[in-house]
Amino acid sequence: MAVPETLEAPQPAPLKKKVAIVGGGPSRRLAPFGDETWDVWAFSSLRLKTPRVTRWFEMHAPGDLATQLTRATPARRSFREYARFLRELKCPIYMQRRLRALPHSVAYPLEAALAAFGRCFTSTVSYMIALAILEGYDVIGVWGVHLTARSVYSRQRPGVEYLLGVARRRGIEVVLPPGSPLRVPEEPVLPYTDVLYGYDWRSAGAWWRQVRRFAAGPRGRPAAGAQGRSAARGRGRRTARGGR
Repeated sequence: MAVPETLEAPQPAPLKKKVAIVGGGPSRRLAPFGDETWDVWAFSSLRLKTPRVTRWFEMHAPGDLATQLTRATPARRSFREYARFLRELKCPIYMQRRLRALPHSVAYPLEAALAAFGRCFTSTVSYMIALAILEGYDVIGVWGVHLTARSVYSRQRPGVEYLLGVARRRGIEVVLPPGSPLRVPEEPVLPYTDVLYGYDWRSAGAWWRQVRRFAAGPRGRPAAGAQGRSAARGRGRRTARGGR
């Protein structure tokens, strides 16, 4: 009499490796903070509630941060407050280099990212997406990153969209919240930049220096020559929270 074959129980599908990249824009409230199948990577010196975070990113050098965060405001921490916030984090903090004052700090793998994707890094978010691709995530979601055309962060958008396109072409699922202005190109083209965000912060050719000169001219007035340039680019420019 034949012995019936033993049927093996079906094995559950392996969990996908998922990361939520969370900025400071309004759609951050839709991020999967409560779903622990997602890693949560966040950034920003804004006073925002982040219920759960598994990695933090601060791509500005401490000296450059100190010149930006000169005082506390209702929306943003001062440099001293932000430094204390970073010290109190219990997760890895990706930075340009490891700092002894921040035991959880980790040096960002810049050379590996440049070798893999080229000089496309014009925002913190672009560094985050690149690292997620390098680490083999199956799903990359982006919340709270708007980079709209009417904001000063619009110059950061091409690098972010390029990397999302690279991710999708490599078979990575890209998740965006409803109404996101970001687009994922089918044929991503490298948006080459001479100056790398964060690393080249003090470069004379950095676009953000032009923006800051206009925004912070003498006694709040536009810097010399900036008013005409601004008019040519269009009036009513607003700053969105999704960048940096």
